[in-house]
This record gives sequence, structure tokens and C-alpha cells, in this order.
Amino acid sequence: MPINIELSGKTALITGATRGIGKAIAQKFIESGATVVLTGTKDDVVKRLTRENKNPKILWLQADFSTRQGINSFIDKLKYIDSIDICINNAGINTIKPFKSYSNDEYERLLSVNLTAPFSLAQYLVIGMKEKGFGRIINVASIWSLITKPERALYSTAKTGMLGFTRALAVEYGPWNILVNAVSPGFTRTELTEQSLSADEMKVLSSQIPLQRFADPDEIAMTALFLCSDLNSYITGQNIAIDGGYTLV
Repeated sequence: MPINIELSGKTALITGATRGIGKAIAQKFIESGATVVLTGTKDDVVKRLTRENKNPKILWLQADFSTRQGINSFIDKLKYIDSIDICINNAGINTIKPFKSYSNDEYERLLSVNLTAPFSLAQYLVIGMKEKGFGRIINVASIWSLITKPERALYSTAKTGMLGFTRALAVEYGPWNILVNAVSPGFTRTELTEQSLSADEMKVLSSQIPLQRFADPDEIAMTALFLCSDLNSYITGQNIAIDGGYTLV
């Protein structure tokens, strides 16, 4: 018998929800009855999605996490929302290039989006979660927090930092029933993946994965949904690799 996950009465903030894994997570949470606050970087896209939205339980907000000013500006918007029970820190960027080629601006921007923003959002949201005695935070990391390869120095640095942040927050806020976990997706069949990799490249990569295929975004989303549901009452401080076994071989 299928298990019905119910999130009615809960409000979830999901960053980077316009496409890929973030979009899939948002859809699963909506289907489960949650009220969702969703972010996108491009103002025109957010305005279009707002116009097209007919569901009163969906709120779109534009967010630029690439600077401290942008992060603070977004947090100011959250002050008009009564309560946020769940935070999915999904927004992220990647810059693949030789280590010696990274500029200071690239370093600051990637760390701001991938690590400073999740840190700052959680710092703001745990205040309300602690008052209620309930909270769920999911940090979307990456297999490149567990393993790495050439030209991933900056991305691996940020995503590995996210795992340390996850563990520390879980320990500090566990007494208030705030569960904090990370998920680390492997190769996932998103729009961006299909645009950046040829069919032959995807075939080669699939052959290196024990399950012989890329993940579907819904498979990442279902793990996040489980961790935020009543089905999870005792898992915290963990990093779950959703990679078809790739990091094992």
C-alpha cells in the first residue's frame, strides 16, 4: 500500500525552485499539501510564474544570493511571512575551471550562493522554529562534497562546508526538535544536464554508475520529502548520497 505523505499546515521555503531538483522538490511538497515559498533568480521568470500561478498556497519571490546585500534583502521579504516550518536550501551555482584560474569575484559569488545564503537563511529561520519546537532543514549538497575531480576545487569547498554546517546545526538545535540533514545528489537528469552533456557523454557516465542510469529529479525530491515529513522523527545531522552508488566505485 502506498504511503501518503501529508504536509498540510506546514510552510516550506524552497530556494532555486524554477528548474531541476528545486522544481521537483517544490512539486512534491505542493502535492503533499504544504504552503510553499519558492525562489528564482531572474526577476522576469519570477514575475511570469507569479502571473501563471492560480494556487493561493504558492508564493514566488525573487532572490539574488550572490551578495550579502541580496541575501539580506531576501530575508527582509521573509519577515512578512508568518511562519516557515521547513527550509530547503537548494539554490546553487557551479564554476568548473582550473584552480589557479579562479578570480576573487568568482570565489565570493559561489561561496555566497552555495554556503553563505544557506547559513544566513537558517540563522534567521531557526529563531521561529525554536519557538515552535519544530523545524526541518535540508541542505542540498552534492556528491562533490564526498569525492571530487579536477576543476571542482571551488564547488567542492562550498559543498563540503555545507556538510559541516549541517552537522553543527543538527547538534545545536536537536533539543528543539529541529532536524537538519543534507542530501547529496549524483548525476541527475535535469534540463541543465541535458543541455550541457551530449547523449554519448551521458551514456558514458551512466556506465560508471552501478545503477547504470542518471537519477530522476523526483528521486531526489522524494528523499527530501521523507526527511521533512512525520515519517522522519529521528534522522538528523546526516548526509544522504542519492547517487546510484557512484561514490562507492
